[in-house]
Amino acid sequence: MWRDQFRFRTIAFVHETLYGLFRDPVAPLTAAGLRPGQRVLEVGCGPGFFTLPAAELVGPDGSVVSVDVSPTAVRHVQQKIERAGATNVQVLLANAAHTGMPAASFDLIFVFGLGHVIGSPDALWSELHRLLRYDGTLAIEGRLRPPRDLFHLVERRDRITRFSRAGAVAEPIP
Repeated sequence: MWRDQFRFRTIAFVHETLYGLFRDPVAPLTAAGLRPGQRVLEVGCGPGFFTLPAAELVGPDGSVVSVDVSPTAVRHVQQKIERAGATNVQVLLANAAHTGMPAASFDLIFVFGLGHVIGSPDALWSELHRLLRYDGTLAIEGRLRPPRDLFHLVERRDRITRFSRAGAVAEPIP
């Protein structure tokens, strides 16, 4: 438990203090393709730097589900959600490779700031493929890349790379 708390405090300092000085969370979320009314999954929410801005972008007709494997992160983000009074976002303690959520549940899934995958990367990509609607979008910030047999490159925009499900056609964002 103390390792989880130490690791989380370090990540929270970087995301909530340093990122907040130099980064606008809305720009990468917009580049990812978040729009009003979407149902969105945030993978590895950490301290929630993107969580509330994502909820604002999808608006009252959309929703955000944020998952993290860290109990400390989940408690922290839940407190942020409660303080903000956000009603279209929930945070779950879950391994993104085994969420237990229904298939084709999300219009857009974003993976921002996830430095490594706990467990099998193949299991993560398979689960995200299962969770994404046929015409949905997977957006990744960073160096992680999904397998080509599950996801196809749509476009790179700033530091965000967008993918469609294999077999689906996604249009670039105007």
